[in-house]
Amino acid sequence: MATDPEFEFTALDAIRQSGIVIASDGAEYLKIKEFNPIDATSNPSLVSHALSKPEYAHIFTDAVHYACSTLPTASLNEQTDLAMDKLLVQVGAEILNIIPGRVSVSVDPRLGYDYHAILTKAKSLTSLFNSLSPPIPPSRFLIKIPATYPGILAAHTLESLPSSPIHTNLTLVFGQVQAVACAQAGVSVVSPFVGRVKDWCDARARLGLDDVGHISDERKKPAIETHPGLNLLRDIRNAYTQLGTKTQIMAAGFRSVDELVEVGRHGSKGGPDLVTLPPELLDGLRRREGVRADSTLSDSISPPWALPTSTIPVYFNPTSPDPDGTLFENALKEEGGIALDKVPEGLEKFSRDARKLEGRVRCALEVLREAEARGKSQMGVGQTSTSDACENGQLDRTTTTLVAKKGLEGIEWVEQTSSLNLNLCAGVQEGVIAVGQCLGQSVKVI
Repeated sequence: MATDPEFEFTALDAIRQSGIVIASDGAEYLKIKEFNPIDATSNPSLVSHALSKPEYAHIFTDAVHYACSTLPTASLNEQTDLAMDKLLVQVGAEILNIIPGRVSVSVDPRLGYDYHAILTKAKSLTSLFNSLSPPIPPSRFLIKIPATYPGILAAHTLESLPSSPIHTNLTLVFGQVQAVACAQAGVSVVSPFVGRVKDWCDARARLGLDDVGHISDERKKPAIETHPGLNLLRDIRNAYTQLGTKTQIMAAGFRSVDELVEVGRHGSKGGPDLVTLPPELLDGLRRREGVRADSTLSDSISPPWALPTSTIPVYFNPTSPDPDGTLFENALKEEGGIALDKVPEGLEKFSRDARKLEGRVRCALEVLREAEARGKSQMGVGQTSTSDACENGQLDRTTTTLVAKKGLEGIEWVEQTSSLNLNLCAGVQEGVIAVGQCLGQSVKVI
């Protein structure tokens, strides 16, 4: 993708000059170095896609082996959970070898409405970052959590830990209520989804509805200057300025270079602190001639929510949080319901990809566990176990390719390939082949 810039001053340069920090959005870290991002983000969909490619398969392999060796006597579920966490952290660590800033790593999206499970997962991910050599300090990663009320409550708890706070990035933000609640909860970063806000508003416009569900006379597609997703960024900036919050705005989910050019015109004072972009949009910006930011634009903005700080509603009370979030949920309804529509939709998409990746991990672990059991039975009681032999370096390293056709949690796997580097002796190799036959898999041991 690397090319010589066509212009001396590109649209990517313009965004940087406007004071907005560039973050890369993706798990394929080999693609991001050329764009020199400061921060980076990923999500379960991006990680799942990346690890299906040969150049990133070693991360999958290493995570599976790590779970087996770290929890040799644990249940399959426990090993799967650890392997899933490990591969997310390892992707994050690889990205941190490239960028100077922070990487955002997601909790399992299926935990989006479970306060206690989010806390546990965030602490597990943090522990794995700390266990790396050298350890990665908390200042270099953000735990990415859905901006549901349980997610915001969990983020508040994590950011408030007395000894070592865990910093968070609240994602799937679609409206002012979520953004203000996150700031009031003291989260480090919020990620509004610009493109999906526009999608929702365009869909309602086609039905003749305005942003609160009433019949609207304005049914035409809005121009870039009145883009509802970009307007949301400006409204959040205005509210955050009035609140005096330290919470940063990391705009996400852009669909076009034109949207980003408009964001760059207003700069960080009139919009986000950061934008997180996939390589395709970063390259598009690099191929567009840049226009230097107009410093007067951010000062001339007159946001619709220009109210005194005292009148900004409290959606999250940090001194006495509402355990049920009733006020927050009611405010989402009054706002028009965009978050009530789009958050579950986003969680479901991410959850599908998380289940997919989990299925691959579980399948690999099942083969390893069954191979281990068969190897032990062949070696007999009192002889060196497969785990001990692996730790002592006594087993030859081979490569096993699994082509799986297996149903798991309602998902059908068809010709799904994972390359696994397995430490196997001859007896265990035979076990792998037998287990593969039992699972309906074609297994080739090289």
